[in-house]
Amino acid sequence: MKLFHGTDIFSAERIIKNGISLSVGRPFMDFGRGFYTTPRLAQAIEWSRGTSSPCVLSMELDERNLKIKGFDSATREWAEFIINNRFGLIPPTDYDCIYGPMADSGVSRMYARYKAKRLTLEEAINKVRVNTNGWQWVMLSNKAVNHVSDIRKVEL
Repeated sequence: MKLFHGTDIFSAERIIKNGISLSVGRPFMDFGRGFYTTPRLAQAIEWSRGTSSPCVLSMELDERNLKIKGFDSATREWAEFIINNRFGLIPPTDYDCIYGPMADSGVSRMYARYKAKRLTLEEAINKVRVNTNGWQWVMLSNKAVNHVSDIRKVEL
């Protein structure tokens, strides 16, 4: 499967030279700490525009023999998974990869309200909204990273 990663030129060159490092991923993301990609080139371009020197990488992921969790739509299970990860309420998963829709930016605001005890966990789960333009694949294990090949810069 072809995937794209939007980043800056310096990080892109480091990834090409040294490979993907899961330790660089930020905690409390939609599907946990990992290496986030998308099958949508336009979305990766958009992600890269949040940097001072935009760059997009393409890569191939061989999905065979990987433990993969998929959310094909924004279901209640998806919303619970997002909230639990973003709020740091669940331990790391044993999946190699997870894919599905992105949550919108309102989750960060909900977290602040939850921490201030102005929003219950159940209310947060019910309020999660999907970013209809966003689709993500995250690699969570070194096994998944080892299934990646042909990392290269995309001409923008």
